[in-house]
Amino acid sequence: MAAADKVDPIHQFQIHPIIPLHIGGYDVSFTNSSLFMVVTIVLASAFLYMSTASRALIPGRLQSISEMAYEFVGNMLRDAAGKQGMQFFPLVFSLFMFVLVAN
Repeated sequence: MAAADKVDPIHQFQIHPIIPLHIGGYDVSFTNSSLFMVVTIVLASAFLYMSTASRALIPGRLQSISEMAYEFVGNMLRDAAGKQGMQFFPLVFSLFMFVLVAN
């Protein structure tokens, strides 16, 4: 078999610059990985904004899902780190939503 016939599964994980940018000798290019991280943040933010925009007393589906995620992370953090750990709730919730949407 020739090497050209083999499938390269690692090809999908290669980082390719979309907007090459070099500042002070450092490569700070906007890459395909950066693009998908921005898309993930936009989708997570849009979901949370749309689900909490109306804030009804009787929540709809989206509001229920976002409230359940909020309470899940809050309860897990409180159980693991106690009340002192709640100061890290915004960071932990942001990371949770990023990983949830990215996967």
